[in-house]
Amino acid sequence: MACGRSPSLSRITSIIFLSMLLGCTLPQPRVSVPNFPSDELLSGVAVFGEVVSADEAPDADVLALDDAMRAFVVENVGKTGNSVARFRRLLRSLDSQGYFTASYDAATTHSAIDTFHTRSGNCLSFTNLFVALGREANLRTVYQIVDVPPSWDAHNGYLIRFTHINVVVKGARIDRINTAQYTVDFNDVVPNADYRRREVSDSYAQALFYGNLSVAELRNGEVRRSFAYLKKAIELEPGNEDLWINLGAFYATQAAPEEAIRAYQIALSLNGSSKASMSGLARSLEAIGENGLAASYATKVRRYRLKNPFYHFAVAQAEFQNSNYELAIYSIDKAIDLKRRNPRFYLLKGLAEQKLGDDAAAEKSFDKARRYGKSEENKLRMREDLLSLVPGQPVT
Repeated sequence: MACGRSPSLSRITSIIFLSMLLGCTLPQPRVSVPNFPSDELLSGVAVFGEVVSADEAPDADVLALDDAMRAFVVENVGKTGNSVARFRRLLRSLDSQGYFTASYDAATTHSAIDTFHTRSGNCLSFTNLFVALGREANLRTVYQIVDVPPSWDAHNGYLIRFTHINVVVKGARIDRINTAQYTVDFNDVVPNADYRRREVSDSYAQALFYGNLSVAELRNGEVRRSFAYLKKAIELEPGNEDLWINLGAFYATQAAPEEAIRAYQIALSLNGSSKASMSGLARSLEAIGENGLAASYATKVRRYRLKNPFYHFAVAQAEFQNSNYELAIYSIDKAIDLKRRNPRFYLLKGLAEQKLGDDAAAEKSFDKARRYGKSEENKLRMREDLLSLVPGQPVT
């Protein structure tokens, strides 16, 4: 049976991928641009003038173990006996050795080995670690995607969307008759039981890993390597529309709108209700002069994002980073109107008020941030905000 309660040991979740601004569901458009085959899109010729090989990005075995990890399992967990007991020992051992109070870094994706030794990374990193250690302890661990409401952050005019991934431990035997399925959710806020969940393959998770590395390389200005990682991801899991959205966003950032449109079209063929695909398509249509069609998309995009508090939050982040503090407060107030108990909103508002010299208002905002930010998830996310928005800001 499915276990409705996640273990208390938890970490923040998130797979990041680059996308355009939010959109909404629209029918597949007819656009007068070349119908590039997917292999041409994946060549990179439009940007680099030559074919870019996926081999330019190094392979990674995200579930590999080393001797130290095997010894960890032998000494702390074991491989035989009651599977529920092994599962609990694994959780307890990771907690006692600091893995659940380790350094969370949303922008860093590690393999299981690197996560084990650095005790850092994002949720995919810690998920990789748990899946690998669990299998070494003869537990049936699989990846699971949970369709939670989207959360967003801003970066260079784009939005970074965070998706939820966790681990399912299957077939853990309670007694000779009954078995249970447990969810290890690296998040202090357990996802609603009504959220759609789906198990995904190791190759799907590996492709997400490469997709994350692609985003990181692009943010660091390593454009060619970013493309190589993304190509590697798509070749591994071509049915994941998110990766095609990333490809569309990549081409858009490199002033190749026709290629971006084609990539978004492929994403839409895989998921006709993808909001990120629709939004990216609208921008790219405008870039090639398809203003009428772009305007029809933009109208619907606007209606959707005005109802999305995380869109306003991302706009406020961008305004804050550009030192437009009054505009940041204007946008964050819109976010608060839509979702009043999110501590990150009040933290950002307080920072902006502090920058404007209104210390009394800032303290009220910080009080609300503390009041609503008691969970470890919220504390970690607010810490990330401080580090990204105010470099050098002391964090408590």
